[in-house]
Amino acid sequence: MDIFFSILIPVFNQVGLMDHCIETIKNQTYKEFEVILVDDGSTDDSYNMCVGFCQGDDRFKVLRHEKNGSLVAARYTGMKYCRGQYVLFVDSDDYLEENALELLHNSLVKNPVDILRFGYIKEFMDNVEGGFGLVPENEEVLPLHTDNPLYAMMTDELVPNVWKNCYSKKVIKKAVEEIQPFYCNMGEDVFWSSVFFTCAESDGILEDCLYHYIIGTGMSTQAKNQSVEKLKMHVDNIKCCIEHMKDYISKYNPKYLDLIDEKAVSMYCFVLIMFMKDENDYRKIVDYLKVFDESGLEMVYDYGCNKALLFKFRFEHKITDEMLDKLGVKYDKFSLK
Repeated sequence: MDIFFSILIPVFNQVGLMDHCIETIKNQTYKEFEVILVDDGSTDDSYNMCVGFCQGDDRFKVLRHEKNGSLVAARYTGMKYCRGQYVLFVDSDDYLEENALELLHNSLVKNPVDILRFGYIKEFMDNVEGGFGLVPENEEVLPLHTDNPLYAMMTDELVPNVWKNCYSKKVIKKAVEEIQPFYCNMGEDVFWSSVFFTCAESDGILEDCLYHYIIGTGMSTQAKNQSVEKLKMHVDNIKCCIEHMKDYISKYNPKYLDLIDEKAVSMYCFVLIMFMKDENDYRKIVDYLKVFDESGLEMVYDYGCNKALLFKFRFEHKITDEMLDKLGVKYDKFSLK
């Protein structure tokens, strides 16, 4: 059987959490694909679970890291062994529309491109608050229309998640040749997107939402378990990611080098917000802010003090611009206008 798609799924301690993901892949209306599961040093029974997924379906295979190497390394391993003409990345707690491969195949046969970007659905778990006590509704996100996806990603117009694109084997092969894996579990999508869009010569858009991004299982919704130590770990991961981005971009796409520092600030600010947004203990929030102050990240510290913290205070205490107007308060930094 000719393999048109390779689907790469990193796995780490996912027993009982990815059955629906696998089911939607096995039920695809288009059948010419392979699935590479990369068990990234799981400490539970994930490897045997993956072996079970492979039984009775020779399109599935599992690779194993003896030690955890991070998402960067897991994806890299899958990329080395994929055989499809095009490659998709799927996170183990997300899933695909069952006609996703068929729609992608039809588009790519008609108009072959190095990267085909498509829409996705933000799907919120029922018990998850999206921030500041709000429970959001599911949201369809269509691909951004832009002539320069890499620039759009660097300037925060385009979100960097690698799972919302389909990549030609040429792009994947070139990426494997040009980089070496490193340990990173925060910012890895920004790194890979920088590499993939640099390697690509063409891209296209499919105006369909094919991927379900499940919000409620990752770092962004684990406020009760956050700590200064975890925040420092994420900051270190981003620093590592940025260093490797600078090294890669300076070699292969230097005209974007000046944008990386600004992108780094937005990545740090994102992490700070994730730690602050549902935290009610202001002593912990101050400790989070100190992490960036002590790390020499003054712009992030200033953003946290003058923007994120003030917004959180005003939202939780229901203070409005109109109330401040009536009191005659000067509130340039406080204003939400």
